[in-house]
Amino acid sequence: MSTITTRSGKGSPLTNSEVDANFTNLNSDKYQSGDSISVADVTSSGDHTASIAASVTAAGTVQGDATALSNTYNVVSSATADQGVKLPTAAAGLLYTVSNGTSVNVKLYPNTSGTINAGSANASIDLPAGVTSCLVGTSSTNWNTMVETVIYDSSGTRLN
Repeated sequence: MSTITTRSGKGSPLTNSEVDANFTNLNSDKYQSGDSISVADVTSSGDHTASIAASVTAAGTVQGDATALSNTYNVVSSATADQGVKLPTAAAGLLYTVSNGTSVNVKLYPNTSGTINAGSANASIDLPAGVTSCLVGTSSTNWNTMVETVIYDSSGTRLN
């Protein structure tokens, strides 16, 4: 890590030599294209194995009656219009995937007092038929949907 002398830390203006030393220290600590980097070990805790629910039945038409999701990958296989599923409490870095394998839109709710895409508390988003949504927790209350790139051919058929 570079050692930088600041005016506020020194308590008086820097000399030309101190300013030059700051730039020299920054220059020696930078990474450039083509440099090999070294990183410290990354430590994580908890189980990082994906859990899969291959057959989830959506329920209810409000957040309190929606089917609670408890697996990290969920396939909604049964629903009628406006039924829903509810995410668990968000946590920064938590990943959830919800796939709508039905022919109707499914409501996707945050947990109680939570938000999706920083929207209104407890508000659902629609998960259209045949669509998969990947979500990442960005705080203890918010989920963000990750943007998917969709490719269509010239006749309008989805390719991916």
